[in-house]
Amino acid sequence: MQSPKPFLAVLTVVGVLTSCAGPHAPDAPAEPTASDDAAVRFEQREITAESPDCDVESSPCARLRVVLAETVGGGTQEVRDNLDMYTRHWVVSRLREHLAEGVGRSTASIDDLAAAFLAQHRAFTVEFPDASADWSIEIVVNPVFSSAKVATLDLSTTSYTGGAHPNSRRQLVSFAVDGGQLLGAADLTADLDALTTVVERRFRDARGLAPDDDLEAAGFWFPDNRFTLPDNLGLIADGLLVHWDAYEIAPYSMGPITVEVPVDDLQGVVDRWLW
Repeated sequence: MQSPKPFLAVLTVVGVLTSCAGPHAPDAPAEPTASDDAAVRFEQREITAESPDCDVESSPCARLRVVLAETVGGGTQEVRDNLDMYTRHWVVSRLREHLAEGVGRSTASIDDLAAAFLAQHRAFTVEFPDASADWSIEIVVNPVFSSAKVATLDLSTTSYTGGAHPNSRRQLVSFAVDGGQLLGAADLTADLDALTTVVERRFRDARGLAPDDDLEAAGFWFPDNRFTLPDNLGLIADGLLVHWDAYEIAPYSMGPITVEVPVDDLQGVVDRWLW
């Protein structure tokens, strides 16, 4: 199989809204180099917000940072719309997970949700003045692959609002550039069993498991003790990323698990047109 095309340049633009903090540069995507004009192009925009007294020692603090990836050209209008809608819906959904029921369900403004997060923290510190833990949410959307065929986003969130440890989530999504549809495992191959076998081999290698080692005995929670593919996967220039969040298939102590399957392993399994 020939090497995949390198991916298209990703522009970075920082705009700070509702910000009391100093400027932060968005996380840089993987070094983008490509010349295919049909690939989707992105700009990144940053939104930050924090409590007024975050710079005061021992003062309770809440901080929020969102880095959006917005399409600015390339591809079809349909795929650009779908990428932008998916990104905004994912970010808004993650913010809502941390907000009280008092926030109207129709509220879709990230700025409004950021303000509600700070207000919720302020109310919490008034009710529980001895609580000393700071709150934080960071949501980052990175375009990690863009070609004339596929655009892939890596969406992640890390948050802490009290408790034993921070929480994190990661979502990988690929969209077909020509039609705009989200690509699941069944869209990548005509042989899901073959794809599952390829990914399982890499999964076992990464965890130091032999082909016949029992998954449940190794601490994993797959249904019926059989390896299955998650919905959480995305195409990249070098192959396929497959991801499970903490608690999804194993205890928190094992952390999130990401498996990278190289292009050569996917030859004859994943449709070549995707690269």
